[in-house]
Amino acid sequence: MWQSPSAVRFTVVSDTAAPRAGALALGASLAYRFRPAVLTVPAPNQDGRDINLVSHALAWSLVARWGIGNRLELTALAAGLSQRGAGIKGVTTQSAPGIDSPALQDPRIGFGYALLPAVRSLGAKVRFEAKLPFGNARALAGERTVVASPSFVFSARSGGAFANLELGARLRTPTDFFGLRVGSQGLLAVGVGYEFAGPRLAFAIEQYVLPSLIEGNRYRNVPAEWLLSGRWAPASLGALALGAGVGAALPYGGHGGFGAPGFRALSYVRLTPAGD
Repeated sequence: MWQSPSAVRFTVVSDTAAPRAGALALGASLAYRFRPAVLTVPAPNQDGRDINLVSHALAWSLVARWGIGNRLELTALAAGLSQRGAGIKGVTTQSAPGIDSPALQDPRIGFGYALLPAVRSLGAKVRFEAKLPFGNARALAGERTVVASPSFVFSARSGGAFANLELGARLRTPTDFFGLRVGSQGLLAVGVGYEFAGPRLAFAIEQYVLPSLIEGNRYRNVPAEWLLSGRWAPASLGALALGAGVGAALPYGGHGGFGAPGFRALSYVRLTPAGD
């Protein structure tokens, strides 16, 4: 799951508004993931054998979003994690040392353009992000090459109810993990929620699906996950918002996709400028 630096009411699904010119939005999050990287390898039984490449991980991220005018924004995300698991070498031997921890993850930079002026009911945005291969790939904390991620975001709001939809792709060089081939993926993310006007309290549920755009997998691999979250933005603290959520993998095709954890818990704090 990529936490979107352009998210306001959700975590994965981006928002369609852009900060006003010169405004800076900041955020920090902490997330725990249980069994986020499980690999099925050949075994005497027909279903194969599951190996916890990463058994559990604690990740942090820092995000920034800057309005540069004309409904344009620049985004950046830096992340790191501490994790435990067998690692890639655990596929070939049971005596190999565990995965390296802690590690820096690949940073992401990008931009967005709001296709519609800020209105109450409808919104649309085109986004592009590049994930830079500066993380530790051997510790499963980074990609081997740049990942390009274009997407379109649509939003609708009526009273306190809101809904967002994001469609896009993650374009990367394929990597083989002992029968599992991870490469370019489509992106479908959708979220719905309700925000109470008085206490500025909101609840949302969202889901993402990453269908593979390449062939060659021995096993069906469709990472998918749902996330239920709550957000509190006290009126006395202006732009500050606090949030927390829980989620889990969705077993498309009978298996949770590689990268979707069996369980996730997260918390975040955001400083969002007025009018965003």
